Amino acid sequence: MPYPTDSEIPPTDGFFPIRHVCAETGINPVTLRAWERRYGLIRPLRTPKGHRLYSSDDIARIRRILSLLDEGVAVSQVGRVLQHDEHGSGPNGHDPLAAPPMSRRDEHSHAIAGGVAPHVLDPLSQALLEATRELSTVQLERAHARLVMRHGWEGVHEKAFLETYTALRDQARHDPAVEARLAAFASWALSSLTEQLRAALLLCEGPPSPCMVLGTGHRRIGGMLVLLASARQGLQLLPLQDIVTAPAMQALTGHLQSPAIVIHTPSRSVHDHDIERLRRLLSEDGVPAYLSGSGAADLAALDTPRQLITLPSDPLQAADTLSGQLLDPRVP
Repeated sequence: MPYPTDSEIPPTDGFFPIRHVCAETGINPVTLRAWERRYGLIRPLRTPKGHRLYSSDDIARIRRILSLLDEGVAVSQVGRVLQHDEHGSGPNGHDPLAAPPMSRRDEHSHAIAGGVAPHVLDPLSQALLEATRELSTVQLERAHARLVMRHGWEGVHEKAFLETYTALRDQARHDPAVEARLAAFASWALSSLTEQLRAALLLCEGPPSPCMVLGTGHRRIGGMLVLLASARQGLQLLPLQDIVTAPAMQALTGHLQSPAIVIHTPSRSVHDHDIERLRRLLSEDGVPAYLSGSGAADLAALDTPRQLITLPSDPLQAADTLSGQLLDPRVP
């Protein structure tokens, strides 16, 4: 269905911008966007310009989520509770994309463990993980297309890509067969994330901040997720394919009026000469540098006049922190 423009939505139609929803419920806009992107808890409409529009039902759902969090329910488990609210006994049928209900034994173990539920893959992550068994980028694309048709672009969130990648990476360390699946997934995922990033950046406003994603092969996935998850929140980052010199970066950030630069470094995949080039770049004064990836801690220890800020190791948490600090909170 075509989305109405901002001017076509009078208050009586029951659609509200994110500013109104945050004032109504007291939630932080960065948190609300994270619920949508990382957990799929909220799925607002979008205007042609990409602004989120929430219904009265969405606002009621947000209040319910806040209530569950106040009761001590982990945000990762809120979706399961909401699903139980909506369907009574939980998912029905044999839907491969639905999370299975908790068994009595699981409930008992859950109670003994003090309320800490075992990690369960997101249903979308599980669908992508199963698709990697074919070792075919075509099959992965078809599986992804089916998920998009069913859940929409916002439903197939970055969390599914991250969970699938993490599961394959961890298993590939001990199983050559899974290593092959990881290679096929990385080939497809990097292409898919690049296409999604290109579309998401068209909706971003404000001065871009240069972002260097280092590493090769599957090690680039984390950095691409930082780029895409940030763009989903309206933060415009300029992807750079190589490390530039300090004078070049100074000219670039000055021309673009960039508030910062971002560097994602998976340490195991960065060559010594690349690390040295990064150190020379960061040792010069300039706009603050936000560092993500497993190599961030080493770079953050540099003695430099430039402000160095270490982001969380999780790419989606890194994007949340980055967006929260660089975005003007008045921007929808």
